[in-house]
Amino acid sequence: MLIYCGGYWKVSGSCLDSERKALTTFRKALDDRYNILPSWDDEASDCCKWRGITCHNITGYVLKLDLNNYDYDSGLSGRIDPAVVELKHLQLLDLSYNAFYGIPIPEFLGSMKELRHLNLSDAGFSGRIPHQLGNLSHLISLKLSSFSLSAKNLWWLTSLPSLKYLDMSYVNLSMASHDWVHVMNKCPSLVELRLPYCCLSFISPTLASVNFTSLRVLDLDGNEFNSRIPKWIGNISSLVSLNLSYNNFDGPVPYLFSQLANLEELRLGDYSLSAKLSTNISQLLEGRWSRIKLLDLSLSNMFGGIPNSIGNITSLVDLELAFNENTRGSIPRAIAKLVNLEILFLRGYHMHATIPDWLDELKNLKMLILVNCMLTGPIPAALGGLSSLELLFLRENQLNGTIPTNLGQLSNLSWLDLSNNSLTENVSETHFQNLKNLFYLDLSFNSLAFNLHPHWVPPFQLSYIGLGSCHLGPRFPPWLQTQKHIEYLDLSNTAISDIIPTWFWDLRPQLYLLNLSNNQISGQLPNSLKMDSLLFVDIDLSSNNFSGPIPCSLNGSVRVLDLSNNQFSGPIPPNFTSTMNVLEVFSARGNQIGGIIPSSIGKMKFLVVLDLSQNNISGTIPLRLGDCVDLIALDLSKNHLSGRIPTSLGLLHQLQTMHLSNNSLSGKVLSSLKKCTHLVTLDLGQNNFSGHIPTWIGKSFLALRILNLRSNMFTGNIPPQLLNITSLQVLDLAQNCLSGSIPQSLHDLTAMKNEQKMNHFLLNGTGSY
Repeated sequence: MLIYCGGYWKVSGSCLDSERKALTTFRKALDDRYNILPSWDDEASDCCKWRGITCHNITGYVLKLDLNNYDYDSGLSGRIDPAVVELKHLQLLDLSYNAFYGIPIPEFLGSMKELRHLNLSDAGFSGRIPHQLGNLSHLISLKLSSFSLSAKNLWWLTSLPSLKYLDMSYVNLSMASHDWVHVMNKCPSLVELRLPYCCLSFISPTLASVNFTSLRVLDLDGNEFNSRIPKWIGNISSLVSLNLSYNNFDGPVPYLFSQLANLEELRLGDYSLSAKLSTNISQLLEGRWSRIKLLDLSLSNMFGGIPNSIGNITSLVDLELAFNENTRGSIPRAIAKLVNLEILFLRGYHMHATIPDWLDELKNLKMLILVNCMLTGPIPAALGGLSSLELLFLRENQLNGTIPTNLGQLSNLSWLDLSNNSLTENVSETHFQNLKNLFYLDLSFNSLAFNLHPHWVPPFQLSYIGLGSCHLGPRFPPWLQTQKHIEYLDLSNTAISDIIPTWFWDLRPQLYLLNLSNNQISGQLPNSLKMDSLLFVDIDLSSNNFSGPIPCSLNGSVRVLDLSNNQFSGPIPPNFTSTMNVLEVFSARGNQIGGIIPSSIGKMKFLVVLDLSQNNISGTIPLRLGDCVDLIALDLSKNHLSGRIPTSLGLLHQLQTMHLSNNSLSGKVLSSLKKCTHLVTLDLGQNNFSGHIPTWIGKSFLALRILNLRSNMFTGNIPPQLLNITSLQVLDLAQNCLSGSIPQSLHDLTAMKNEQKMNHFLLNGTGSY
């Protein structure tokens, strides 16, 4: 059908030439390197059919320009051309989740007077939000969520009388903190106000009148109010969702919240170590709470116990009372009345009781988290009747007895964590019979013995496997070969005394944690051990019987590599260190490694712990070791090193422990070390050091707790400056050639008089990383 539009005849619903030209100019300013807009390439085609364009079905005016990139990894970049202003009838502009790399929000967007919806969230814009957006008088929703935007003031928002939805999440509003409440109170049409993590530090304690008559959602999560929760919030009767988490509020939770007739979600969890709220949970839960569905009071310093009146809040779907150290008491039987309950999250709730059998009456329960609740007794078989259960966490209690076999019938179960209890006896195939959706399993730190058929094929595919301190051996678990998506694998201390199978190394690409420590596993590592995980990878193979050479190469994602207390031999491969781009902890102590320490070790720029002690390493300490400037712990003791301490070690200003004992090092203790002022342990015993004990030790190392210079060739007096180190707990100068008298002020070393906890890390290098 032809219609007369804009001075000429056109096909109904097709694009106007003027707007197609504007869009073409707009497109040319964009960088579409990922080919997101291929349909725009035919400039002569109907622009109403281009991706992201919605036109009026009669006039053909472009009404919506929706180029959000939410579902793609990479987005549009470049710049925003002013030609977009030529879209005179545009009602929606969405450029969210693109990558405009720090350009400011164009001021000319404020001239697009017909806009109803503007979404620039997480699009890469930075700088100040232009006040010209206050000219968009028809605007209904404004979304500007971004870590890189800020606003000097917000008064321009009062010029938007139709604004209903405002999302400025993560925008820095610190300069507008003093009056933001009064600004928002002059926006009476607001339905949703989202200002989480906006650096707001002030919230008005009172308001002369509350104009938030339409407000349904108020999200102030993660700000810095550090004051009492203002009572006026409890007078916003229209509220449906209220989030005040992570704000360091103090004082009581206003009782008015429980009287809000429309409130369905309340989040007050602080999750910080400085939570200052203080409310009797029993009194708070005795309120009306007529429609509440989600109640999160986690880590909000609640005290008291859950009252029987909880059974009156029948609308509850999600109850979270975790991390409140002063909550205690049993779970009241009245919770069984909460027939809609899907999530029950109690962590640190001091019950001192058994798990009640009646929990199986909560037929809709999907998540049951009773962690660190001082629960005793067995796991009741009644939990096997929770057919909707998807997550079951009972870790860190004192549960005993066996695992009920009927838990294996929970076909919806995805997460199962029973770790850190006192569970005993056998685990069989029946325990996992129908757990086809299980991907997270943690049974570690119990006394469980796995009794599985060698050819058992599990019904699940696990990503997380925590079986540390369970009895799996003596064979390496063959069922692991069926698991194709393992990301976390802890088989430490599981009584395995088998040769590691060759198929095991096919599992490694996705792993971000591999812990096989404290077994008797033998065999050799592959020459090249590559991990394809996008996360940092921690590998602990310590205290086994692995032998052969250290792998020549590992990929750059390995952060922790512990090969200690095995039977590895041969030298450290020179190219091994050059491939470890992010390695922070490397321990190979207690092996049979020979050769020298390669100078390429200086390429490991992020190294924090290096332990090569108790090996057969010879040669000198490489000068390039001083390039590892983040090093905190260095242990090269019990080797065959010779020569002098290189001056470059004085560059290790973060060093806290240095163990060089039981070598053949010689010469004087160089003054360059005096810059290592954070040293807590200096262990140079059983070497051939000579000369006087440096007096600067007593001036530079004031945090020193252990000083071992035993069995060297030091001469002269004991310098009285050592007595300045009041933190000293161990001072060993025996078997030297010292002379003179023992300083009488030795009794001033008061740290030696008092019993103190000794850190194994200080004594033996990397014992506690």
